[in-house]
Amino acid sequence: TFLALLEILQQFGCLDELTPTEIGRTVAALRGDNELWLGLALMSGHLDDLSAPDLAAVFEAISTEVNRPDLWSGFPPPPAAEEALHDLSGLRRELLRAQERLGVVVPAWWEPELMGLVEAWAKGTDWSDLIANTSLDEGDVVRLLRRTVDLLAQLPYCPAVSEELRSNGRRALQMINRFPVKEAVVEGVVDDSLNPATMRAASD
Repeated sequence: TFLALLEILQQFGCLDELTPTEIGRTVAALRGDNELWLGLALMSGHLDDLSAPDLAAVFEAISTEVNRPDLWSGFPPPPAAEEALHDLSGLRRELLRAQERLGVVVPAWWEPELMGLVEAWAKGTDWSDLIANTSLDEGDVVRLLRRTVDLLAQLPYCPAVSEELRSNGRRALQMINRFPVKEAVVEGVVDDSLNPATMRAASD
């Protein structure tokens, strides 16, 4: 498995023999289920011209799995985000083929169904309206948005991404990282009691 991973990293320009390239250092700076997929998507150039809400929507689609048979959202995927995700499809197929050939099983998430929900939250939709337009419960939506926040927060540490993407990422982070997604910190301790899902569970 180790040798297979090395071969994949070399194939996608992350390693020069055994020395990390700029692309490799960017991939190494990321945390996620498939850092190579995330890094390749961020450095592809397909996300550079997206608005901040559209960027947040794509980040959700490539970093989060939502495995729910009854999944429903009243917010359709935004066209620009949907087009950018489509532009990444060839890169994803190439990566998955390389992984399959070498017996490496690592997911490369592709979840467009909730891109519209993330865009709506980034554009200022009220929390109650957001929850009323999806089959997900509040806790699932919070987790979904926090995964997106986590990826956006990693952009400053990725040396090979464009400055335009960094700038849009900062704006997207400010837009979606607000209550109840943003964790309240009390005296240096994360306080999750203000999370609406937590409050509802406590009252049951």
